[in-house]
Amino acid sequence: MPHIKYARIKKNKLLQSMCAYALLSHSLQDWTVIIKQYNSLSLNQRNAIVQEEKLRENLLKEKLTGSDDDMYLTCSMVNLNIVASKFDIDPTTVCLCIAPLCKLNENIIVV
Repeated sequence: MPHIKYARIKKNKLLQSMCAYALLSHSLQDWTVIIKQYNSLSLNQRNAIVQEEKLRENLLKEKLTGSDDDMYLTCSMVNLNIVASKFDIDPTTVCLCIAPLCKLNENIIVV
């Protein structure tokens, strides 16, 4: 069985990031559920989520003409929700995989 590594994250830092991620993904899920989902994902699943989002982000950049920031944010939110539904997780968990507070191979412990 592989050795599980943990990263200690202060609650204030975590809640700041979760607020931004929830705002971007339009999620209403509690942060404790997000951490449980993130910690239950394997390294391969986290990497697959990141790759899927990168693929959708590149496609969005190719298709979106002009500099409409509102349209870009809306499409990004939709992409996060699509990736989340593909992996049966919350969109905020997808954000946490894309911009993790620790290394991808570490689980989070809130202190």
